[in-house]
Amino acid sequence: MLRTTPVGRAKRLHGRPVCINCPALCCKDLAIMIIKPETKTEINQLKWYLHFDTVNIFIRNHKWYLMIKGKCIYLNRKNLCKIYNTRPLKCRRHRPPSCERFGRFYDTLISKPDGLENYLKGKKR
Repeated sequence: MLRTTPVGRAKRLHGRPVCINCPALCCKDLAIMIIKPETKTEINQLKWYLHFDTVNIFIRNHKWYLMIKGKCIYLNRKNLCKIYNTRPLKCRRHRPPSCERFGRFYDTLISKPDGLENYLKGKKR
């Protein structure tokens, strides 16, 4: 995504380039929007996902997301995009300051099955 821009083409925030020297956080961890679980079956499905250490759920602005840890296959060892000029539209649209580099990008993070249960019961942590 945009953190991997070459020097001179980096996006700017408050006049300063923001993608330079970034660890490419936006090119790691896939976030997929999901619906808030309502039924026991939906809750159990999400709890099962959370048995894997590569999966989290986060809530941002009342929207739910399934996050799968990993990294883009086009990210090189220097955290630069190997397909920058032909990168997907989703990557092109990713803009600071709403990126992960500028603090928490979620309101709630759930990483374990019991955390989901507690959140749904109103025991937010």
